Amino acid sequence: MGRKPSPTCVYCAKNYRTEDEAKEKHPECYVGHNCRIKRNRLRNPAKVNAKRRQNAARKKGITTVEPILPEAYRAELEIYGVENQFVHSVALKIYQGNKLSHQMLPQHTQGLRQPELEAYIQKLLAYLQTEYGIDCFGLIYWLKSEDCPQCQLRIEDRG
Repeated sequence: MGRKPSPTCVYCAKNYRTEDEAKEKHPECYVGHNCRIKRNRLRNPAKVNAKRRQNAARKKGITTVEPILPEAYRAELEIYGVENQFVHSVALKIYQGNKLSHQMLPQHTQGLRQPELEAYIQKLLAYLQTEYGIDCFGLIYWLKSEDCPQCQLRIEDRG
């Protein structure tokens, strides 16, 4: 295990952002190249340690594995209403990796009975299966019916 850095160096690294400030405040102990490296290491320990671990793993012959499915599609269903009581509208978001690739605006489902609503959601899943290869929803969110974007647009148009 390495030595602990001197308290003066820790204070200098944390409180003086530029080298000129550090030279001015601590001229007795500031040594150009050494202090520059030490200040960086004391300010960014996580970054320095991650790089050190990566280099050690590379020396051992361990390779970093790239994500296997970075471009996989996933779907999220947004249901506006009250859970287990009523459904105001249904929206759909499709992500490719972490980026939103497609979005379906909320479709109002007021007046639909439960079997009709379930059939509508099954049609959505069938479409997702044929177009994107998605066979289930990644997440299902229940949101307040007052937050429905379609209804908010109508209110703004009237006002």
